[in-house]
Amino acid sequence: MSRPRARSLILVILFAPLGSAMAQAPAPAAEPAAALKPAAAGPDTPLAAEQADVYRTRLIEALRSDESFKVRLQAAVFLGRSEDDRAVEPLIAALGSDEHYTVRAAAATALANLNVAKAISHIIRRIATDLDPFVREEATRALQKYDPEEALPYAVATYGSEDAAVRKETISYLVGLNSAGSEPTLMKALGDTPEIFEVVRTHLLKRGKDDVLRFLAMALEHRDASVRTGAVQVLDEMATAEAALLVHKVYDRDIEADAVRAATRRALRHMRQFLPVDQIVKDAVDSPQKHARAKALKLLGVLGGEQAQKVLLGALNDEDAYVRGNAVMAMGELGDPAVVPALEKMEADPANQRIVHLVRHAIAQLRRKQAAAAN
Repeated sequence: MSRPRARSLILVILFAPLGSAMAQAPAPAAEPAAALKPAAAGPDTPLAAEQADVYRTRLIEALRSDESFKVRLQAAVFLGRSEDDRAVEPLIAALGSDEHYTVRAAAATALANLNVAKAISHIIRRIATDLDPFVREEATRALQKYDPEEALPYAVATYGSEDAAVRKETISYLVGLNSAGSEPTLMKALGDTPEIFEVVRTHLLKRGKDDVLRFLAMALEHRDASVRTGAVQVLDEMATAEAALLVHKVYDRDIEADAVRAATRRALRHMRQFLPVDQIVKDAVDSPQKHARAKALKLLGVLGGEQAQKVLLGALNDEDAYVRGNAVMAMGELGDPAVVPALEKMEADPANQRIVHLVRHAIAQLRRKQAAAAN
């Protein structure tokens, strides 16, 4: 069956008058469906109510077990208009496992028509994982029928799925809600798979600058290092003075995860133009405090550039071994193999015995970078 024809079949059933279903068989599969209907009774009588209840019971059984997909399809559509709570679980089961794509699609629509909030997670899973594009399309339409605020907590709960495809679809839905209630989940998604991170990154870069900076400032305090790393990466792409300031604050932390530190170093080098480089150079050269000089030297190694390299080479001759050691580590971070001869000279100098392990590590680091560049 073609996809346009499948949708036409569902629409024929969907727009058939529900009252007539008690007296007439629906058009697409009249022969098998007729057997589900009890004899008609007058409207608004106890007998009519009983007959309607019997009919809905038969529809539920048909949805669960009838061999004809057309009968199951009709059952799903009519149950979606029944306002019968008993239909919810059978419809959820059909959405998840019916072998025919039209029945799965109709079940998604039926659940949305019944406004079954707990079905939201099941609908999102269909959008994310169903192999049939028609089902994904109909499930997407069904999801859009829900009130966003009502759907929010169920979508947030769905993000707990172990399936990355489901989490990605959940985040794609949440970014469209533009709700403050979704922010904690979007924040977590900064530390998820690259594909999920990309959904959040794209969304954030479309938001207002001040709003995004507020969000990312909170993300930088998140207990999950992967979230903090993701926040730094987005700030790196924003490339503004405000973004550079936030990243610099993270760089200055005494304790931070290695992945976050690596991300801050990359970001600061990219946003070098927004940092007070002249003041950093002045601190590295003239500060009377050796710890201040060492801190500035390390930052120059991160920022890079000819001026930074010149200052670092000069610091290799500092009278304080602590400062020289930090200059050596900054040289390794700088990544320019041209400084290897200067480091080898330091390695041979007995005055550097206390920091020779740092010198050798920096030389090895630079040679690895040189070899990698050659390949």
